[in-house]
Amino acid sequence: MKYKFWDVSRDRRKAPVTKSDRLLEWVALFIAIVALVLTGVLYVRAPETVPSHFNYKGEADGWSGKYIYWLMAVVFVLMMIISASAAYNRKLVNLPIRLKEPVFYRQIGLIGRMCRIMTIGMGLIWLAVIFSMSSGFLGISSVACVCMISGSVALMLGTVLFYTLKIWWIGRNC
Repeated sequence: MKYKFWDVSRDRRKAPVTKSDRLLEWVALFIAIVALVLTGVLYVRAPETVPSHFNYKGEADGWSGKYIYWLMAVVFVLMMIISASAAYNRKLVNLPIRLKEPVFYRQIGLIGRMCRIMTIGMGLIWLAVIFSMSSGFLGISSVACVCMISGSVALMLGTVLFYTLKIWWIGRNC
């Protein structure tokens, strides 16, 4: 039988899940619930046409119907689910690092933590996007929305860089 990437039958070794990992999962779940509730509230309050695309200054340059709130919700929920599931299935994460047997559990534990933080970052980007789409009728500054999105993306990029280097360093020094 040919090996498929979603087949985990070859690798039954699981990383231990710590209390801080569980806390990160609860924070991500909380952010997702808040974002879903906020999406529903903003959908009801939104005008029929809302900004759906912004330039680098935060100015709206594309418009859509208010259905875009729920479309964005579906996209971000799927991205959060994929990121959260990658914390438990390391084969969904493609890092250019060879995992070493003596420190295997430390390395896959860090991969899981990285994925959990990425899930939180996805949720924060989702919140920033729906605030950006609602900035016109909520009175939120476009600069604040750009800063929220930039900060969330920086969190995610910093997380990937930090944990990739840390996983590599642990494997190198074993």
